[in-house]
Amino acid sequence: MKSSVQRCLIALLVFTASAPAVHANGITVTFDVSPPPFLSQVMALQSYVFNVTLKNDGLNIVPGRPVDPNVAVIQYTGRVIVGMELIFKASGGYNFGEASTGYTISLDRVKLNTTILIPSNGTTVFLSFSHFFDKDAFDYGVKPYENVEVTAKAYAYYEIYNWTIGPEQPFKGPVAGESRTVYRLLDETKIAYVEGKLMDMADEIRPLMIIRSPEYVNATFYLQLLDEMNETIQAGDYFSALKTYERYDEKHRASLMDELLNEAYTSVTRAETINSLEQRVEVQEADIDQMQNRYATLLATYQREQAELEAAKQSLTTAITAVFLASIAFFFLGRRTATGKLFERGRTDQGVDGDEATPSVRGDSP
Repeated sequence: MKSSVQRCLIALLVFTASAPAVHANGITVTFDVSPPPFLSQVMALQSYVFNVTLKNDGLNIVPGRPVDPNVAVIQYTGRVIVGMELIFKASGGYNFGEASTGYTISLDRVKLNTTILIPSNGTTVFLSFSHFFDKDAFDYGVKPYENVEVTAKAYAYYEIYNWTIGPEQPFKGPVAGESRTVYRLLDETKIAYVEGKLMDMADEIRPLMIIRSPEYVNATFYLQLLDEMNETIQAGDYFSALKTYERYDEKHRASLMDELLNEAYTSVTRAETINSLEQRVEVQEADIDQMQNRYATLLATYQREQAELEAAKQSLTTAITAVFLASIAFFFLGRRTATGKLFERGRTDQGVDGDEATPSVRGDSP
């Protein structure tokens, strides 16, 4: 019995080292998932059906045929072990100085399988395996900033046996075919964490919108980064959104803080300059007020003197007019007096001459 077991172990070692690869090309294994995981995200606390397709692409295997002609003790049973294997791993990373590192931690492994006869040459077999993801990241002890990766592997292994023991005790042989896809486990805690990081990012970037003509901050770049994260969340791509935030936090956040400090220093300098200018303006406004007051005083004095001048001018005009009229009156009055005296004198002269002429007139009369 011991010798038989030793031969079996030796045969297994030889078989494992020299199993022909041509057998792996004879079976094609593919799978799809229902409902289809959106953006390769599987939701915790939800059921999924893994539909496995097994196609024989020209393989003919007769039960009892040796797996390796050189090791006749290991033979095919004529069946294949078909199933799904879900491998859960936590992944993350951290920075130290300018370097960074990543890590993965194995969490769980789920196997769903069955054994069927090898499909006939050119035929296809369809199998379905259902799984309920009953744990979220918290149940696995994974932090919100870490990720839970789920590697889904559909496989088909040849079932083999040792003829010294018999086909009643078969075991898994070489792989006949397999395919795999990596998903990420999404849960409500992860969604809330990513949305919270969006709010943190927005609190730091949105104030850039009120900076007028920034000299140091590239506001457009940071606002586009914020829009990118927001759009990926709106599209339901939470893991890509988290990558955007990590890129901002690790590469750009410190630069933004430095740029804001420079911008703040420039703003303080501008404020001091503006304050100085405002003080100068206040002094100039005071001077202008004094000048306006002096102007108002001078204007009032001018208007008063102008009124007095107008009054004096009016009085002078009245006086001149009165003098002129008086002069004319005196002129005519004086002339009239002189004319009257002359007229009286003429009449006296006329009377003397008349008396002398009268006799002659009278003498001439008949």
